Amino acid sequence: MALMNPIHSSGKRESANKIELAKVTRIGLVAGEGQLPLHVARNAMIQGIDVVPFMVGSDNSKLRDTCKHKGHRIVPGLVRRNLELMLQEKVSHVVFAGKVNKWVLLRDPRIDDVAVEAIRKLSRLNDDAVMLWIIGQMEQKGIRILPQADFLQDLFLSECHLSSRAPNEMEMRDARYGFEIAKEMGRLDIGQTIVVHSGMILAVEAIEGTDECLKRAGQVSGKKGGLVVKVAKPGQDQRFDIPTVGLRTLKTMRKAGLHMLVTEANQTMYLEPEEMAAYADRHNMIILSTADPSVVNPDQKA
Repeated sequence: MALMNPIHSSGKRESANKIELAKVTRIGLVAGEGQLPLHVARNAMIQGIDVVPFMVGSDNSKLRDTCKHKGHRIVPGLVRRNLELMLQEKVSHVVFAGKVNKWVLLRDPRIDDVAVEAIRKLSRLNDDAVMLWIIGQMEQKGIRILPQADFLQDLFLSECHLSSRAPNEMEMRDARYGFEIAKEMGRLDIGQTIVVHSGMILAVEAIEGTDECLKRAGQVSGKKGGLVVKVAKPGQDQRFDIPTVGLRTLKTMRKAGLHMLVTEANQTMYLEPEEMAAYADRHNMIILSTADPSVVNPDQKA
């Protein structure tokens, strides 16, 4: 299987990142949902970096045990308190990992005066606008944000068919269409995932997240097929929201009657590529990693 790290394709950029990372001894890990926070924590600790978890939403005992630090549960809207906790922990660098859905703000609407001021200033509360504002607040306190890829280089997949089954021409037509629309939705900062079936868009990911988008597509199609396209946003900021798939993605797809996963090569993280390949082959599913579905090589295998 060909795994590579596209984020550091530039030698100068890679050297700069390595130099900065070599000076880091302690990071704050803002941990959302999923397995990415655990991957970041383990890889950071292998490099001799102490990790302090700041958990958004529910407590994560496995992450706390991995980090060997009790960490802190934080509320996104309590910005001042979150920054004070990071400074108390002597955190000079932070990594974001895991999905933090905006509906967390709806379910726990506690906000402080700093957040209120942001809401007044920001013309829209889409993912990029909110995250860049949060990063700006941290940088004002002297806290630098490290790219996720600094700790997740082994999760990126190059161009390949990860499954034994290859797509036919009709499926590739849907892949090309879905790729084009997904890139446009990413440019608009709406979502990274599109579901296509027979030349029709079944669902577009929005605030609900990928899994709910896939479930909705299955309801629309009557679980009679379709493919999922997941891409990076144009000009993707590597500090947050890198597209990620895993075995859970395939299982959700199968329950929704969706049979093919298309991801953007060198820009998408695969949490369990071997397990995903085996699962896809058992259930006659297709996994395609491509930089451009209009020029994909149908014989290229992982």
